[in-house]
Amino acid sequence: MYEALFRPTTANRLSDGGHPLDPSPQFGALGDSGFQVLWEDGERALCRTAWPMADGGRSAVLAVQPTAEHPSSASLERLAHEYRLRDQLDSAWAARPLELVREGGRTLLLLEDPGGEPLAGLLAAPLEVGRFLHLAISIAAVLRKVHQRELIHKDLKPANILVNANGEVRLTGFGIASRLPRERQAPEPPETIAGTLAYMAPEQTGRMNRSIDARSDLYALGVTFYQMLTGSLPFAAADPMEWVHCHIARRPVPPAKRLATVPKAVSAIVMKLLAKTAEDRYQTATGVEHDLRHCLAEWERHGRIDGFPLGRKDTPDRLLIPEKLYGREREIASLLAAFDRVVASGATELVLVSGYAGIGKSSVVNELHKVLVPPRGLFAAGKFDQYKRDIPYATLAHAFQGLVRSLLGKSDAELAPWREALREALGPNGQLMIDLIPALEPLIGPQPPMSELPPQDEQRRFSAGVPPTAGRVRAAGASVSIVPGRSAMAGRGDAGPARRSDGPVGRGITAVARSLPGQRGGPDPSVGA
Repeated sequence: MYEALFRPTTANRLSDGGHPLDPSPQFGALGDSGFQVLWEDGERALCRTAWPMADGGRSAVLAVQPTAEHPSSASLERLAHEYRLRDQLDSAWAARPLELVREGGRTLLLLEDPGGEPLAGLLAAPLEVGRFLHLAISIAAVLRKVHQRELIHKDLKPANILVNANGEVRLTGFGIASRLPRERQAPEPPETIAGTLAYMAPEQTGRMNRSIDARSDLYALGVTFYQMLTGSLPFAAADPMEWVHCHIARRPVPPAKRLATVPKAVSAIVMKLLAKTAEDRYQTATGVEHDLRHCLAEWERHGRIDGFPLGRKDTPDRLLIPEKLYGREREIASLLAAFDRVVASGATELVLVSGYAGIGKSSVVNELHKVLVPPRGLFAAGKFDQYKRDIPYATLAHAFQGLVRSLLGKSDAELAPWREALREALGPNGQLMIDLIPALEPLIGPQPPMSELPPQDEQRRFSAGVPPTAGRVRAAGASVSIVPGRSAMAGRGDAGPARRSDGPVGRGITAVARSLPGQRGGPDPSVGA
């Protein structure tokens, strides 16, 4: 926990003077005269301040401070995470953390102050091409060094890029940076995904069936370059889910078509960075930097940039196995066609995906994530576990638990119809479902206790309560319930509710991935509706 990172004395030294920080300073709130707010995003603010030193002097530092009077544990953990990365960050390209300070119930992460201002403050209008190229090269070089330390920034944007008068660049905002070479983002409500939606790579939304890696930062770099060249973002959206749809489905207008002064070669670099799949982007920041340096040399020599092959030095230093699905077009098309029928007709369909273990059934089914975005559908997943066959309804509980968690990320206004529909569907059986799905209680509230019944009557009561619940969950939109794994391993009761939950009240598609007995591998998966 972050509390363990606070220390009563300070061993870290400031880079400019080498004097220790005052371990017990008094500091104020945002807006105080001693705090210059560089940016604020509603959750955090980056400030510049003169910090008290133990010798009685003061030194300039940057301070990241939650804006809420009572910040969430997630906000505090972001500060703690960035502080834990201090030994992996270099002052040559990052604003290194100095200390995590807590005083009077408020928390600050203190950073070295390399000088300069956030790039966001320079983007009120498009940058001149030469100025853009100089800055873009510096940013790409800094990102190359981040990736060489095996870090993924995951929140690259103009607000987290400091630029000084000499054009030198430092990065900040490492609060969600990852040290993993690859990781998966769960398809959570977009409002709750860590990062900044306007700059977020498609795979970072959790709806691309792809992993996050260093190339996700390159997409964010493309969005940043686009804004530097045109003065605007590549997309405009009215709400978080529309941002997700833009990133995974819409193609931006090339910068050269938005602004005639942008050279086509530079525009092509940006569009390559903005490719929807990581395999089609630049693979390394080194490759981006090389192409930008070529552009700058041509611009300074001739005042123009002729077209040239992109990515000539774009060679990754590690094997990157593509995550694109090959040879599954027919199966995916069948699954998506079933989904389209559900959206168009309001009917309910069951799709069976069969194949040997390890053949890729779940990967095929997970392609549904992308098509769920425009109709604002929901995705629930449960898995049959051979070691939990003795636990009744374990698979169903697993699926509904994830579904309810995604609902809890919505606003109170959006939750109101769900809450009403579920309470109506459950009637007096609310506590029965809460016992199965604990996450349901914050949604429907405390429920009256249930009377004890003999086992057979208990089973009948539960079976009568599950189908209307499933129907009500699906009634608000075309939701998708996915049950990957071996259906032959279904626990007691898991199959029954699925057979009975397709009444007229709901609409949805249920895909059941069934593993065939025998060895791993074998024939391709088959999809049947």
